[in-house]
Amino acid sequence: MNDLVIMKDKQAVTSSLQVAETFEKEHKNIMRDIDKLLESGGSKLSREMFATGAYENRGKQYPMYYMNRDGFTLLAMGFTGDKALQFKLKYIDAFNAMEETLIGLPMEKIDPVKQAEIEMTKAKTHQANALYRIAMKTESHSSQQSILARAAESITGEMTIPIMKDKEFSAGQVGEQLGISANMVGRIANRIGLKAEQPGQNEYGRWSNSKSQHSDKEVAQWLYTEAGLKLIDTNR
Repeated sequence: MNDLVIMKDKQAVTSSLQVAETFEKEHKNIMRDIDKLLESGGSKLSREMFATGAYENRGKQYPMYYMNRDGFTLLAMGFTGDKALQFKLKYIDAFNAMEETLIGLPMEKIDPVKQAEIEMTKAKTHQANALYRIAMKTESHSSQQSILARAAESITGEMTIPIMKDKEFSAGQVGEQLGISANMVGRIANRIGLKAEQPGQNEYGRWSNSKSQHSDKEVAQWLYTEAGLKLIDTNR
């Protein structure tokens, strides 16, 4: 646990490299997700939650990010599943342990303002994680996204940070990529049992409400993830 969080510039942080290793993800994808957050959140995120760094591999320098507790929490909201949850709980424990160490340092090494910031960060992160747990138990996708947005707001103070999710495709977009019709995409999906029961979701996509082309009523539409697109391609 101790190697999950380190001390840097008198602050408890972790790195994009460590997050990628712990959650068994490719570092380039973690970097991509952080870049998306920074594009959406602007200077506030860049200044308060993330800092650029570099690491060496085979004699070459590559970019990486350091992030504090708030940055990690915001990033990790996009990591789902029981295994990911256990990793997140370990990270919280590691941040707590490191920040307790920081508070215990002599006053010449850490001032009261920094101590107050640490305590405020803990409170915000506890709130965000409580909301995250509630969201993960919510069956309604729209309600889940609303709760996750509130979790992001508790950290950033804004509702504008998008909750990270996989790229999604309509049946028409899947058909365009595979050279088949949207109706054919739907028939294949139904034949192989790809879709979850309404209004659920799975690794291949989720149900979403969209406006009907022929009326003002909303209709249920299945949105495909990249995994869903690949499964359609395999079974066409």
